[in-house]
Amino acid sequence: MSNDSPIMENAGAVSRRGLMHGATAAAAAIPLLARGGPVLAQATAPMDGPAAMIASLSDGVFINANENPFGPAPGAVKALAGLPTLSGRYGMAFAGKLAKLFAAQNGLSTDDIVIHPGSFVPLRAACLAYSSATKPIAYAEPTFDAGFRGSDGKPLTSAVTIRLDSAYRTDVKALLAAAPDAGIYYVCNPNNPTGTTTARAEIEWLLANKPKGAVVLVDEAYIHYSDMPSCLELVAKGADVLVLRTFSKIYGLAGLRIGLVAGRKDLLAPLEPFGGNIAPMPAVVAAEASLLDPQLVPARRAENARVKAGLYRWLDARDTKYVPSIANFMMIHVGRPGGEVQAALARDKVFISGPRKHMDDWVRISIGTAAEMEAFKTAFAKVVPGKS
Repeated sequence: MSNDSPIMENAGAVSRRGLMHGATAAAAAIPLLARGGPVLAQATAPMDGPAAMIASLSDGVFINANENPFGPAPGAVKALAGLPTLSGRYGMAFAGKLAKLFAAQNGLSTDDIVIHPGSFVPLRAACLAYSSATKPIAYAEPTFDAGFRGSDGKPLTSAVTIRLDSAYRTDVKALLAAAPDAGIYYVCNPNNPTGTTTARAEIEWLLANKPKGAVVLVDEAYIHYSDMPSCLELVAKGADVLVLRTFSKIYGLAGLRIGLVAGRKDLLAPLEPFGGNIAPMPAVVAAEASLLDPQLVPARRAENARVKAGLYRWLDARDTKYVPSIANFMMIHVGRPGGEVQAALARDKVFISGPRKHMDDWVRISIGTAAEMEAFKTAFAKVVPGKS
């Protein structure tokens, strides 16, 4: 299930962790990704097959799914280039090598890491493992809660939710007060869709005051866009915490599907009955190459901040309200049903994400390239006039 509306699903949108390309298809897309930016479809004869699929993700400006517009890093592309024939192999041992590298870089044991095809499966597994009818999952809305809901939109287990506070942040004290008997407390940090953060000290407070046996699940899908300390340090200290990471965002590997969950071995074990799968071998190779590039994260973080700052200035000049974000997306106030604005921009082939719970007259946009944001500004100004 995606938080994005059906309009965007039909427009070829890719929800976080929702795209499950096969390894061979991913390898075939390397020449496009290697160009380092968005690829606009050429005006040619109608296409079908793989060409049509590629066009459905490239014919327009796609700033709806918090993807990295630059795709895999050069080192990852180089590593992937030698894999087309080997993509017929499972490469089952590769995930263990990736876990060892990630653990070494973050002061953890390999026993603390489980590699997955993306981080959605461990997100859902943690919910199912630690919540029940008597011990709910607790979190603040809006957030990325797709993993806690079924195809009908209803919670998979009992849930207690509160609203984000006036600064669109998670108030951990209010969360604990609302759910003093929860089995699991979820904090998306930075939060999707608002891009706001929860201080590490607040998460430590929650860990110190939660009920015995409960766990805190911290989703760090977007942490690389900030300089705040990771809760992986709390895993190393043996805290009752599970931390999710993905290579879909700043590393640009969304379509390849690779992520992980970190935690004490005894906390990870209850997730196992709820499923897992072999991580795609090309994705593991690309992820390892990405981790071995020390300049990748700071360079992409800086570029995201630069482009986002330009968008802030433009929104400020036209007196348009927004939530300042530490991540590669942001919420913008449009003053009318957000789905209407989303649909209007889609007609100009500018694809954004729509409103969220408690934010009906807002939309969420991802930060694309500088050129993509200029296209967004042009389309947005036609639909949402400025006030100045």
